[in-house]
Amino acid sequence: MFSKGNLPSDLSNKVMKLLSEFEKKFGEIVDKERLNRVMFAMFRNHNLCIGVDASNVHIVYTTEGVTSGIISSTELDLRNRGNLTKEQIVSACIQELGYKDIHYFSFSTSLLDANTKSRDIAFERVSNEYVEERIRPLILLSKLGLNESFTYLQSAQSRFDTKTPSGYSECKTGCRNALISALKALSGTENVREAVRILGKKEIIGKREEELIESLENFLVKLIGVLSKKGPHPPMPTEEEAEFALRMTYAVLNYLAKMVIKKTST
Repeated sequence: MFSKGNLPSDLSNKVMKLLSEFEKKFGEIVDKERLNRVMFAMFRNHNLCIGVDASNVHIVYTTEGVTSGIISSTELDLRNRGNLTKEQIVSACIQELGYKDIHYFSFSTSLLDANTKSRDIAFERVSNEYVEERIRPLILLSKLGLNESFTYLQSAQSRFDTKTPSGYSECKTGCRNALISALKALSGTENVREAVRILGKKEIIGKREEELIESLENFLVKLIGVLSKKGPHPPMPTEEEAEFALRMTYAVLNYLAKMVIKKTST
C-alpha cells in the first residue's frame, strides 16, 4: 500500500488496524453468505481515502480505472473541521482526488480505542446493512448468471453516490445498460419489444396474458427511452431523476429474476 496525507503516525496506525479488522470481518460475512467477493470494492483493485474528523472515521473506496493491485491510500486529518457529513467527504474525494465511483463506510472514532467485542459488533452491523441495502437486491441476478447486468446496476449505484450531475447521468446510462443486458441474456435479443414477446412466449411473464405482455412491452420501451435521455449537456439529470431510474431498474430486474426462477422451478 502506498500512503499519503497528513494523518499523524500514531493515529494512522490505529485507523489502519481498524480498517484491517473491518475488512476481515466483512470478508467473513461475505463468505458466510456465500457471496462472490468481487462484488465488493474492498476485494477488487481499488484506491482508498480515509478521513478522520472530530467524531467519525470516514472510509471511501474507489475502483474506477484502478488496474494495479497496489493500493493508493490518502489519509486525512480533518479533526479541526468538526463533524463532516458523508456528502462533504464524498465531494472532496471527487473534486480533490478524482474519484468517479464511491463505496462509503464510516465508524465512530470511539472504536479506535474500543475492545475487540465492541468493534466486532459495529463491524457486523455495518457489513450486514451494506449487504442488505446494496447487494441483496442484486443477488438474484447473479444466481441467474446475469453478471453483466449485475455489474452495470452496481456501477449505476456507485455513480449515483457521487451526488454529481455527471454521476447522475452515468447512473441513468448504467440502469439502461443493465436492463438491456438482462433482456438480451434472457431472450437473445436487445430489441426490447421483441425480447418481451419472447419472454411472453416462454411463459416467463404474462402466461398467455397478451394484454399484460403488451403493457409490459410498452412500459419497458418508454422506461429505456427515458433512461437514454441522459443529456451530455445542460440540463443534466437531477438527483431525483437518477434515483427514479435506480428504483425502477431494481424493481424491473427483481421482477424478471423472480419470474424466471419461478418458471424454471416448476
